[in-house]
Amino acid sequence: MNVVIFYISGSKGIARPVSMITISESDNWEICSSSGMKYGQFVDWEKIDPEPAKKYHQILKSEYQQLKSMGREGFWAMPHTLRAKAYYHIIHNINSRAVTPERDVYYDLTKKLFGDQKVSNHPVPEYMEDGEIPRYCLNKAGMNSVKKILLCLGNYFADMSYCPILPALVSLLLHFSEDEAECFHSVSRLICYKDPNKRYIDQTFLTYHASCMTFGDLANRCCRGIRKLIASSHQNLFEFYSDWIMWIFADLPFTYAIRVLDVYLLEGFKVLFRVALALLDLYKVSVSSRVADVEDFKTDMKRFVQSVARHCTAEQLLERAFQIPIATRNELNLLFNANKNALMQKGVSTHQKRHTVETVDFNNFSSRVATGTEMRVIWAWIPERFALFSPVLLFHIGEHGRGLSSLYSHVEGHEPVVLIVKTMDEEVNAYSMLCNNMFGLAMSN
Repeated sequence: MNVVIFYISGSKGIARPVSMITISESDNWEICSSSGMKYGQFVDWEKIDPEPAKKYHQILKSEYQQLKSMGREGFWAMPHTLRAKAYYHIIHNINSRAVTPERDVYYDLTKKLFGDQKVSNHPVPEYMEDGEIPRYCLNKAGMNSVKKILLCLGNYFADMSYCPILPALVSLLLHFSEDEAECFHSVSRLICYKDPNKRYIDQTFLTYHASCMTFGDLANRCCRGIRKLIASSHQNLFEFYSDWIMWIFADLPFTYAIRVLDVYLLEGFKVLFRVALALLDLYKVSVSSRVADVEDFKTDMKRFVQSVARHCTAEQLLERAFQIPIATRNELNLLFNANKNALMQKGVSTHQKRHTVETVDFNNFSSRVATGTEMRVIWAWIPERFALFSPVLLFHIGEHGRGLSSLYSHVEGHEPVVLIVKTMDEEVNAYSMLCNNMFGLAMSN
């Protein structure tokens, strides 16, 4: 029998080519000719269809818990104008705890940035990942407006250095905004919201990466089968998890994304964790029968989410999401902060624009007890904040003897530790004491 114990010990910026955003005022002609923009301005629509008006009055009279239930049930899903009014009411009742720019600020910014030019080019805001903007059924004028709002947000919120979900969020909210200024104001309220237990938007690479790690921890608890499946395929599990929020704000079809938005505006970030876990659970079922054919799980997951309608409706997805047992907001915040602190130990700072966080390379791992593949599976079970760091050998029977006192003397003062035992039958068992929780993992060759 072989016994080995590892201690989990514990940057580089990335230069990127400059991308440009083009603003073309000539595209706005579509607003004037767009069907439905000016129709019915002389009609009392509440008399023709009184039901949406009754629903809106009910929304105005409802307390938070009632609104929460309404959002989950799709109370304001139809018609489009009812959802727009509901969003306005919900967003303008968010206590942002910070000064939020009003509509006039947007007009001043557009005058400053675009002036009277018919066509102008601007660098893609630093906070955007790659300059891509989800279309979500917007016409050319709509896309032009999204670009203008994104540029104004980048100019006003100068400290916002990394926020790849913002293009999708602006595109979605523009559907339900009276004009660009209202959309700018609505998104600004979400950005300014400061309650750590119900946050809306990560605004730095540090917080974004910490959220990815937090999702990884949740996925390892709630969707256990997927981690071993990916880790065993020699693919990076964290790289797979790092796209989790983009499954929602880039890959989900429009009708699904707005149903998520219905609850997200009321319940904050926790809803996104729930929906992403539900998508991952569905994907696990889908991919299990075709693992051998998957070359890249990250790309495969993206395609799966884009075609999620083959597997469930938007209502079924939300129902599945709210059936998943998940930590409380306070517990999630504690886990998020622990992951953020671990990243800071690795050299990621609050003001850093982008960063490559080094992960453990098990392709070159060497041990007499566990193979690189087995260690990759073991590491997939370890909480994300510890899995950032490389294992350091503390004890090996072949080097340090079989005495229990020798084992204790070599591991004393080191935490967390992983104990790996290889039996005479070539079975590898791993045990770890992490955060006062013991877990065991067995693998047979």
